Amino acid sequence: MSLPKFDYLRPQTKEEVCSLLSKHKDAKVLAGGTDVLVQMKKRAITPPSIIGLKNIPDWDYILCDEKGTVKIGALTTLHSIETSSLIQEKVPLLARTAHLMATPHVRRLGTLVGNLCNASPSADMAPPLIVLGAAVKVKGLEGERSIEVEKLFTGPGKTILKRGEIVTEVEIPPLPPRSGGVYLKLPARTAIDIAAVGVAVMATLDSKDICSAIKIALGAVAPTPIRALRGEAVLKGKKLEASLIQEAANVSKKEAQPISDVRSSADYRTEVVGVFVQRAIQQVQEQIKSA
Repeated sequence: MSLPKFDYLRPQTKEEVCSLLSKHKDAKVLAGGTDVLVQMKKRAITPPSIIGLKNIPDWDYILCDEKGTVKIGALTTLHSIETSSLIQEKVPLLARTAHLMATPHVRRLGTLVGNLCNASPSADMAPPLIVLGAAVKVKGLEGERSIEVEKLFTGPGKTILKRGEIVTEVEIPPLPPRSGGVYLKLPARTAIDIAAVGVAVMATLDSKDICSAIKIALGAVAPTPIRALRGEAVLKGKKLEASLIQEAANVSKKEAQPISDVRSSADYRTEVVGVFVQRAIQQVQEQIKSA
């Protein structure tokens, strides 16, 4: 199926991107195109204008600042994240998640920021970034601001970005000592499919193996990626014993709000959340103790 007709706009600066987004209300931004072009071919969206980012300089980078914050530019591909030695050292959870996504060809085109801004409830990168405490840097005509990834989404395909704003960078704060993270994904049909359920867990244990911090994020089981706050509360400040982990899993699955669709039934998704939360916490615990 061919693409619908559209105007292709080629901004040369970040400021020009924001100006075009402000002028063209229904325009779509094109980075890697692995989401936008697929939706256009299906006629799920028919934007009158496409704003291409390929000519924007210095938006493809992965670096770590003096405070230990990892910064990832808007045009950085999933392949770059998957293979980056810096990401593997500082935030291995992100590298492992990128490896789980789609095919090698798609990962060489698709971007981290594009995966977020598509705002799919099943976006693989959203749950890991939420538990990592990541934020996005946003540029608009009125200046720059920072938004926690957890607060970025408002509904399927929708974010809190204002007209004329664009995400320029993802920022991930340094992890405390004795921290570990896991992302588990139930693909819809095959290993390269989008998630029917996604569960991310990040935890920190103190010197006495008390869980001093924990975050549990769920994907594809609500209109947006969500935190399982009540599940986290079961474990925070306590040792990760088998009975408590099971309780946290049972509580977490009750926080899910899945629907039934062609990928899976709501009941099955709910049960998988419980299984994955339990499994992810156990794997995080093993990660930390074996480090």
